[in-house]
Amino acid sequence: MSTPQSDLSEKAAEAAGDFFAQLYAFFELVVTRFFKNGYASIAQMSGKRWTKVIGSVIFYLLIRPYIEKTFKWMHDRDRRKEKEKREKEKAQFGKVKVSPNSLRAGGDSGKGKVLGEVDHTDDELEDEEDLMAAASGVPEWNDMARKRQKNYIKRVKKDQRAEDLSRDQIMELLDWSEEEEVDVKVKKDL
Repeated sequence: MSTPQSDLSEKAAEAAGDFFAQLYAFFELVVTRFFKNGYASIAQMSGKRWTKVIGSVIFYLLIRPYIEKTFKWMHDRDRRKEKEKREKEKAQFGKVKVSPNSLRAGGDSGKGKVLGEVDHTDDELEDEEDLMAAASGVPEWNDMARKRQKNYIKRVKKDQRAEDLSRDQIMELLDWSEEEEVDVKVKKDL
């Protein structure tokens, strides 16, 4: 009495065996035909056919340099056209139709303010902040920009004080004398 599982496993094994047998037969047929037909095509060639094959090979060897030159010329021509096109686009991009000064002035007169120009002169400016604003070329600063600038100047001045200390002064600040080391050891022992 056979169980359903044993029947399925026997059928699966039989199907796998049949599949691999057919696969082997197919590859055997392909290899056999390849060698049989390859040998037959060479062995049964007439003199006329050999002449055609040799003539074709010689013709290809003679004409190949000209084919390469033709393709090289076509490639160089396309690259030259592309390069000229890019240069032309660059030249057009570099030309400015409207000047920045005319945009700042709000018209076509071409008389606008340059970025560094400010309405006030240095004599009229009283605050250090206004002097910095005039020097930077930004005519009007808002409060937050002024605060940031003040904080930045304070930080720079602090850094400059630290840089002004000479190497010897720094070493003095870092050095411990021998007496201090003894005092520290005594305190630790207590």
